[in-house]
Amino acid sequence: MGHQHLGTLPRSRKWREVIELISAGADVGEVAAATSAAAENQIIDAANDPAVKRAVWLLTQIPTAARKEEFGSELRKLGLDVGDHPTLIEIVTAMTDAVDRYVGKHGGRTDLGELAQLAAVESLAAVAGRELADLFGETAQRTKAVLSGLGTVKQFGVLARDFFSRFLRRHLNYFLTRELPQHVGVNSRFHTIRELRDFEYGLDLHCREASRILKEQGNGFRSIPTKEESARLRQAALCTSRSKNCVRS
Repeated sequence: MGHQHLGTLPRSRKWREVIELISAGADVGEVAAATSAAAENQIIDAANDPAVKRAVWLLTQIPTAARKEEFGSELRKLGLDVGDHPTLIEIVTAMTDAVDRYVGKHGGRTDLGELAQLAAVESLAAVAGRELADLFGETAQRTKAVLSGLGTVKQFGVLARDFFSRFLRRHLNYFLTRELPQHVGVNSRFHTIRELRDFEYGLDLHCREASRILKEQGNGFRSIPTKEESARLRQAALCTSRSKNCVRS
């Protein structure tokens, strides 16, 4: 994988508004909302992106598989090429490969699809990894127990929120890294690199705050989402990506 970064932002009216907001010293929320609005067509297209759909679906199904007796067999049914007693590293690697294969069969690769795929894999590794003492020393039995724990309503909400926070941050970063460095200098928005880093840290906080809607969606299910509920999660994520008005306080 390896998505393409253009040298500069497009010069449409909406993207010019993003640049103007950055130059004028607008806060993180305004810049993030304007960026998502400018990228709205890409977000709409992502609703049917095969990588987005498969990554979200696998994220919902792996905890369910961990609750079954034959964990490895259940994962293979999902398309993950693993042994009978997989570790977390094996599972996240197989998840990446499974999405790649699915995309190869069901449509072309897109940048946004790659962002969603990376976010989903990172979230599973991070949320489950926090429960494991050592990512490179965990046992298969412990991995199964931890992933099974993500099958509860509360813990799935945590996983959903972590995924969306990462997805939204990657999405904003995909565009803003082209423009923000152009605004560093004595007479610019950011006088120093540190001020730029502070702004980027604010974007991280914004994404975590925006992801609350995904935690609410996750907590609204009685168990791990069905295929239809997974689609609802995906739509909620895309909605929040393109409009700050989707975020619930």
